[in-house]
Amino acid sequence: MQWLTAIRAISGVRGAVLSLGRAIGAGTALIGCALLSAGISAAPLSREHLTVELIAKHSTVVPGASAWLGLRLVHEPHWHTYWRNPGDSGLPTKLRWQLPDGITASEIQWPAPDRIRLGDLRNFGYEGEMVLPVRIEVPDNLPAGSQVSISLDADWLICKEECIPDKATLAIDLPVTDQAVADARWHTLFEQAEAGQPLAMSWQGHALATGNDVSIRIEGSSLPDIEGLDAFPIQTQLLSNGDVQFQRDGADLLIQAVRNEYFSAAPSTMDVVLTQGQGASRRAWSTTVSWQEAGTQAASADAAGNSSTPVANGYTMHSLALSLLFAFLGGILLNLMPCVFPVLSLKALSIAESAHAPKAARRDGLAYLLGCVLSFVALASVLLILRGMGQQLGWGFQLQSPLVVGALIYVMVALGLALSGVYLLGAGLTGLGQSLTEGQGMRSAFFTGVLACVVASPCTAPLMGPALGFALTQSAGAALAVFAALGLGLAFPIFILGWLPGLRRVLPRPGPWMNTLKQVLAWPLYLTAVWLLWVLMLQVGADASALLLAGLVVFIAALHGYGRLQLQSPAPLQRLALLGLCLLGLSPMIAVIRAHDPAPGATTSTHQAWSMQQLDELRAEGKPVFVNLTAAWCITCLANERMALSSDAFFNQLRDHDVRYLKGDWTRRDPAITAYLAQFGRSGVPLYLVYPRGGGEPELLPQLLTPALVSAALSRAGSETSATDTRSHP
Repeated sequence: MQWLTAIRAISGVRGAVLSLGRAIGAGTALIGCALLSAGISAAPLSREHLTVELIAKHSTVVPGASAWLGLRLVHEPHWHTYWRNPGDSGLPTKLRWQLPDGITASEIQWPAPDRIRLGDLRNFGYEGEMVLPVRIEVPDNLPAGSQVSISLDADWLICKEECIPDKATLAIDLPVTDQAVADARWHTLFEQAEAGQPLAMSWQGHALATGNDVSIRIEGSSLPDIEGLDAFPIQTQLLSNGDVQFQRDGADLLIQAVRNEYFSAAPSTMDVVLTQGQGASRRAWSTTVSWQEAGTQAASADAAGNSSTPVANGYTMHSLALSLLFAFLGGILLNLMPCVFPVLSLKALSIAESAHAPKAARRDGLAYLLGCVLSFVALASVLLILRGMGQQLGWGFQLQSPLVVGALIYVMVALGLALSGVYLLGAGLTGLGQSLTEGQGMRSAFFTGVLACVVASPCTAPLMGPALGFALTQSAGAALAVFAALGLGLAFPIFILGWLPGLRRVLPRPGPWMNTLKQVLAWPLYLTAVWLLWVLMLQVGADASALLLAGLVVFIAALHGYGRLQLQSPAPLQRLALLGLCLLGLSPMIAVIRAHDPAPGATTSTHQAWSMQQLDELRAEGKPVFVNLTAAWCITCLANERMALSSDAFFNQLRDHDVRYLKGDWTRRDPAITAYLAQFGRSGVPLYLVYPRGGGEPELLPQLLTPALVSAALSRAGSETSATDTRSHP
């Protein structure tokens, strides 16, 4: 779902000030000033797809008594606003009151929400006409016959397929009397809001989280029947916002749910709202249950007395210290991945140049480490912010953007041409030709670390997957610590090489051989550009990619001309011509940005396109299933395809064991795949799962495959005949 987030300014003029004579001139002027803001209104105010109004249950207020005000919302058909927990996306409505001295207002007394389905998203909110009620307390010293003026600033997000944030300032004047006078216009609305208020119950309950599954048991009297029942957690990012399952265990009510993919930390308690029925007959209850994680002492004691507790699947890492260690080791292993080699070739030149200058080597090693760590933290911060805004994103999300892929193509070609000697790159990413005493090498090392992060992050080395999956379920501080450990691991070999003199002594001294090495190391950068162009073609299609390739030729010509004039003193007209040529070469990026997604992957003779519906259907039939979630920019994925998933032996074994092969493409952002990855504690691809025949829990394969490992897993899946749970989540 794409948001159109343009915030509409509150403007316009309501009413006109008429000159009615000196007797009422001053009063008219005041009214005119008050009405010169279109957002301030005591009458219904029409906004985009929504009418808002500040209303009162009674047309008067009584000193020393409570009164009810409310924000009346009239939604256009198929548009909705949000509950206090908005679900997969959205923001709750906010009210900020301006009250006379002595008057106080409560929080919104939220009516129970509806579950609103939009594609793969599940939101909690309201449609049609309704009111968000607020109780105000009136002091007992207000004199009868006076008037109370109350206003509020309301902010809301209204959505259909797109979302529009908006706001308004609303006001109401209420006379003070000795007896409340009901306002018949709003009686039904307030009655419906009162009926929709969850009734607080004294039920007892607990939620037991085992891996990604959450089992909630509620005990007490007057529990509702499960027919037409629904459940909503009040706290966000605890439970998945999809449908939940109900069953009765004797007198107890059992609720089966899934842990939210953005789960950050285990709470001590969770507030749950239960609803039943629709319209005027709808009922709602609220209760608080304790939260227990499987493996804790309390959870173990509970599991002993509850045979229906699901078994831990073991896919989720629960230790921050272990996650930090795995991230650090995974970062070290990233240096062995082919996606990082082109960038390391840049660093190899500076290492060779500074190998026998200890001070410069230590300085450059530290700068490279800072570049890696800070870049990983920055990327992770952007990822966490976007996920917090409701975006379904995973690690490596930047290469899901054609804009980033196209920009990297230009960067790789530009760096390669510099290494090939087409032009001299002064203090750029390579840092070649600079004096070690002028500080240029340190800047070069830092930005080489930045580039290493951007190019390396889509790769997934062994040990990285569980660590990153754990990080994205923790608090922001813990998550950023894990990503910092990943950057530290990536930079560690280069950093150590700069700080250990014994290692530097084995390196050859700088000499003419470096020019030859520089020429050779340009070619991995060109090959990286070719690979990125292939990724771009899968993302935006052949037409936009061919246009970018033509622009790249013009861009190369601009750099070639720059190189020829670099050692001269070019005239202003020559500089302007080179700038124009460079901009012309970059202009195809506009076509890349505007390009539409190519047609989604289709079923082929070797595999079917992954979808949750397809997986559910196959599992319901009891078929064994092999799931491969991949992306064109994932070098690890491509290596596994070549090594273990493209041979005749692999396809023969699929056929012999009647294993269905589902392949999901995450080259461009796919919220369904992102959510599915999160169910297994992963934030990126590759992910390989083998579901056994007859149902049951899937087997999670390592991120680096071998033919023997895949063969053994397919054999096990094809021979098993259990008839257990066939849900698509672990």
